[in-house]
Amino acid sequence: MAEVSSDATSAPGSSSLLVVKVGTLVDGTGTAPRRGVQIFVRDGRIVEVTASGDVPSDARVLDFSDHAVVPGLIDCHVHLAFSAGVDPLADLLEEDDAALLLHAVANARTALAAGITTVRDLGDRGGVARALRDGIDRGIVTGPRIVTAGAPITITGGHCHFLGMEADSKDDVRRVARQQIKDGVNCLKIMASGGRMTPGTNPKLPQYSVGQIKAAVTDVRRANLTIAAHALSARSIRRAAEAGVDTIEHCNWLDEDEGLAFDERTAGLMAENDVAFDPTLTPVQSFLTFEPELLTDVQKVAIAIRVELVQVFRRMLELGVKMVAGTDAGTRRSTLDRLPGELELYVQQLGLTPVAAIATATGGAAEKLGLDAELGTIRPGRHADLTVVEGDPSIDIGVLKRPRAVLQGGRLVAEHGRLLA
Repeated sequence: MAEVSSDATSAPGSSSLLVVKVGTLVDGTGTAPRRGVQIFVRDGRIVEVTASGDVPSDARVLDFSDHAVVPGLIDCHVHLAFSAGVDPLADLLEEDDAALLLHAVANARTALAAGITTVRDLGDRGGVARALRDGIDRGIVTGPRIVTAGAPITITGGHCHFLGMEADSKDDVRRVARQQIKDGVNCLKIMASGGRMTPGTNPKLPQYSVGQIKAAVTDVRRANLTIAAHALSARSIRRAAEAGVDTIEHCNWLDEDEGLAFDERTAGLMAENDVAFDPTLTPVQSFLTFEPELLTDVQKVAIAIRVELVQVFRRMLELGVKMVAGTDAGTRRSTLDRLPGELELYVQQLGLTPVAAIATATGGAAEKLGLDAELGTIRPGRHADLTVVEGDPSIDIGVLKRPRAVLQGGRLVAEHGRLLA
């Protein structure tokens, strides 16, 4: 149990010095772990990281000398307003925005208790995630930092059209992108292909041309924000890469007939244009546990291509394509605490080292979200968002599933998987 010399849960505005003693530090940069480290925190930000030594007499101390610390985890793909139930689409269509906000609050608390201190919400309705973001920032509600895209941009009747942001022409895309930015989103999302969750759409076909996607990208760059593209088909991945989005979600390389149509030239273009992919392995991992009668046809296809797709992802990494971690949490039976399990899959199936896997949900994630000056690594100037675990995650990444404590902005917010407020 950590020893606390004084009130470690004091308000973030306190100017007192906090010293966090760490047995093993994985700092989120992808470098080797350090042993016996002290993290100095003032006003919620890291001011110094040093080897263990003397501590000022007036400092508050959190002693995790027998534990490991990683940066607060970042889930790059969640849906806070979704129920994560057996049929989240039915839940979404039946419930009003007030009910969705309640789901979002509960989901946000689940994420933070699991050591996930930042999430990127890639699809809500009615500005729910934006309202929750602002409530968390004001201290009304406890939860992770939220980067929200609002409702994703999709064609009329396209994937997730029920979230309310349909646009068909280039001018339509520009108009809704600008409106979203005006309304205060942190990023944008565009549906480059159909999707598995929306009846009547085709995951194997593109929804937008390069020019239409580029219209959104142009306005995102003007506003100094980032953009994600949902893309399941090979052609939609190529178009998103050519348009220069920041991340491609799912990236399943579906052929228009059967199987996959992986193209190394497109992967090379992604590496050249600094376009990362977010494999979201968690949903299909969940499908494997479903009763057969609960599986839809598109979910059966996702299971059938899984082994081949994993090999494609490994090849993309070999070609230098960056990867960030996301779970698609909120979708069918994918709860908001699944990110540590996603990282475990990166080690088991994609061949990453534990340290490299952690970087996809810390420093690497922050970089692609445009937050690397603030979050993602344990370095001076960054927010003191820290996840404490028992054991050594650089050896056994599974220990991330059992957080000992969570700090957000230097404030102790959770212990043993439970929030303190």
